Amino acid sequence: MNTYKLIVTALFLFAAILSAQTLKPNFANVEYAAVNGISLTLDIYLPQQAANPFPIVVWIHGGGWQAGSKESVNGTWLLQKGFGIVSINYRLTDKAIHPGQINDCKAAIRWLRANATKYNFDPDKIGVFGSSAGGHLAALVGSSGDVQELEGIVGGNLNFSSRVQAVCDWYGPANFMTICGTVPPTSNHCDAASPEGKLIGGDLRTNPEKCKSVSPISYVSKDDPPFLIMHGTADGTVPFAQSVELDSAYRSIIHDVTFIPQPGAGHGGGSFGADSTKKRITDFFTRVLMKTTSVDKETLPAAFQLLQNYPNPFNPETTINFTIPNVETTRRVVFTTLKVYDVLGREVATLVDEYKQAGDYKVTFNARHLERSREIQSGIYFYRLITPLYSITKKMLLIK
Repeated sequence: MNTYKLIVTALFLFAAILSAQTLKPNFANVEYAAVNGISLTLDIYLPQQAANPFPIVVWIHGGGWQAGSKESVNGTWLLQKGFGIVSINYRLTDKAIHPGQINDCKAAIRWLRANATKYNFDPDKIGVFGSSAGGHLAALVGSSGDVQELEGIVGGNLNFSSRVQAVCDWYGPANFMTICGTVPPTSNHCDAASPEGKLIGGDLRTNPEKCKSVSPISYVSKDDPPFLIMHGTADGTVPFAQSVELDSAYRSIIHDVTFIPQPGAGHGGGSFGADSTKKRITDFFTRVLMKTTSVDKETLPAAFQLLQNYPNPFNPETTINFTIPNVETTRRVVFTTLKVYDVLGREVATLVDEYKQAGDYKVTFNARHLERSREIQSGIYFYRLITPLYSITKKMLLIK
């Protein structure tokens, strides 16, 4: 590349960065509710060339529910595709614990519908998009619908629905009942001082009902909106298994869900900023909110296809049943292996590795099988049974 092209390229990149940094909302710091003297505000970014009521995507920021703000908006490339972007603030954990945060998010959705005519919003085409803690809240908004115990009365407008029509969840916690103690071992998800503990107001291990209440997976149902889930396989903050669980729950009810693992990606960064990722998100919201038939539901490569068995929860153990049939054409003794793997395909336990006669067998699997490895904790596992006659792979959920 010659010097001229290098200069032009550098100027172009600088202009793009400057544009991203100087993008200002059309309406800033609009108050959608006030709670205990705290003003809850949002920023509105209008789309380009939007004569008719336009669909909107609500951005919910991350930060462990204890930091971050609406100023760190994402998804603004959608403005060029006819979407409006609304970035919201919500009470952080120094001001409120669950359900305060989800109450605020739902209040913002109701406010958007109540003010749809004023800002030219389409009240029937609202999506949510968030990362990390914001991904959790986006998923919770999508899965809980009009669940009354999470609705709250923040901001009023209770005659309007808080349901949304599409959800994009970037690496958000989905199940507080299994996140405690999961890999990566360096992350603390359990104690009252952890981000999750601050959110529910206590230790996760002694507050099962609060863990259930705050978990998007608790409310999965057929009337939920379509979901797009993205998570880095090397995430060192929120376990990859959390999105595996949410994807599995929606697959179990044959729901419109697309799960795109990001191989080697961590907690954001890397491929999350790629143009291909932006296109996937644009295509998803276009297909769902704009009802554009020219954008098909994405078909993932075979390498991304996860098993569709829904996790079979067990606490603290489960019994695996299998049969070696007794037929005349079959040898009466066959070599059988039964092994357990984690979500990344690493072998963590061997339960059977020997010759077996025809018959019915029960093998108990529990946390004691995993004590040899400090990295293996509660979470998603697969067991694979292999015999000369057949093989089976199933998914399990271990809660230690």
